[in-house]
Amino acid sequence: MRKIILSASLILSLILTGFSQDKKVALVTFFGDKKIGGTGMSTIGESLMKDPNFNLAPLVDKAYERFVNDFAKDFPFKLIDQNEISSNPDYQNFKSSMLADTASGFNKSMGIQYAVVKGFVWAYGDIQGLLKEEKRDPCNLAKIFPQADGILFVTMDYEFQPRAMGFAAGAVAYLNMFMYDKKCDKVFRIREQGVSKGKVPAVGGIPIMDVNKIQPLCQDATEVLFEELKGKLGKIVKKSAKF
Repeated sequence: MRKIILSASLILSLILTGFSQDKKVALVTFFGDKKIGGTGMSTIGESLMKDPNFNLAPLVDKAYERFVNDFAKDFPFKLIDQNEISSNPDYQNFKSSMLADTASGFNKSMGIQYAVVKGFVWAYGDIQGLLKEEKRDPCNLAKIFPQADGILFVTMDYEFQPRAMGFAAGAVAYLNMFMYDKKCDKVFRIREQGVSKGKVPAVGGIPIMDVNKIQPLCQDATEVLFEELKGKLGKIVKKSAKF
């Protein structure tokens, strides 16, 4: 009898696993925020954000490729082909009603604060409680992709971390994932971090804003982040993706 019960449990588990893998999710944005935060930074980070030499696009593009090729295969759902997402006319014409670019003037009109992977639109994955549903990006994007069981937003951002009693600073890279179901209800919010091994000179914990030093530091933190997520991110998503 016990063997029969175990076999039935195994069959049920396989059925449920198969069902979850049939779920289809639309990855609707993947971008990095060029405004680096951290204690005492205030608006200092905007000097990098507005510097055309501070280019996070290659870093974010590489992160996207690793995300979809190395990590997504471990998720309990399948990502809808990106060409199907980006070729949708309503998606192409989508304009976020939650965009809050802290750059100004020409830079703001160009959306220079964000490095968005080609083919994706800029969209805000976190829901502000006071906004009406018609103003929420996740709700509006869910309507564009009714064939999707879930809508996924992936973003990256960075912070400076004081070291050596404020005479040096490292960087922390964050990967953020927001998922919503068909009804625009939040399924999960995941935020994972990686801390750079390297550091740069700083004054009072605030790094000297040299692009040639800061950009490799962000790359360092990103590499650490993705190394630490190997074999881990899939488990986190499986545990959180209850929809």
